[in-house]
Amino acid sequence: MKWIRENIGYIPSFSVYERQVSLIEESVENNPDLCVEACKSLIEGICKTILTNKGVDYSKYDKFQVLVKVTIENMLTESDSYGDDLSEIARRISAVAQKISEIRDSAGFASHGQDVEHVSISYSLALLTSRITDVIGGFIMHFYRNHSDRGTNRILYQDNQPFNDYYDEQNPINIGGILISASEALYSQDREAYKEALFFYLEQLEKGELDN
Repeated sequence: MKWIRENIGYIPSFSVYERQVSLIEESVENNPDLCVEACKSLIEGICKTILTNKGVDYSKYDKFQVLVKVTIENMLTESDSYGDDLSEIARRISAVAQKISEIRDSAGFASHGQDVEHVSISYSLALLTSRITDVIGGFIMHFYRNHSDRGTNRILYQDNQPFNDYYDEQNPINIGGILISASEALYSQDREAYKEALFFYLEQLEKGELDN
């Protein structure tokens, strides 16, 4: 799952999903039913995290395909010149995601009991599902990282290391000969002030007023 792993490298807070990615890769051949179930869970987790970060209540979206579509549409901004096309892509991606969910529900290795004569998912179908999951999840994370409006509701400290390093350099704190991270202290004590400083830093980068 190269695309999802690549994006995790840029969004450290998403590293919690490394375990699911590994589970999918390890089970695609040995336990196809579990692989498909993990695929659905991974996409769902990515979507819920992004919606939470953007301050969107996802509890009302009971259908999996709606969750995926709403996630993508909530990342669109007025500056997206192909907004209508992206919305249509979101609709089609969500339809594929829904099929993964339906396959998962029919397999239900971990979340549903099955009769002893239950027909297991084939390796080929599990492989296809894992590849599709990498495309869907990778696209959503890539779009969130590169094109989404930065005005998010939840800012995670570990996702902004370049800013953290810059802020620490500009605001050195030395207590008793021990260097204290100014950015970490600000994040812990005043989250809104941290966000304001972060957004100001990003604006300066965009204007070329700082070295990236």
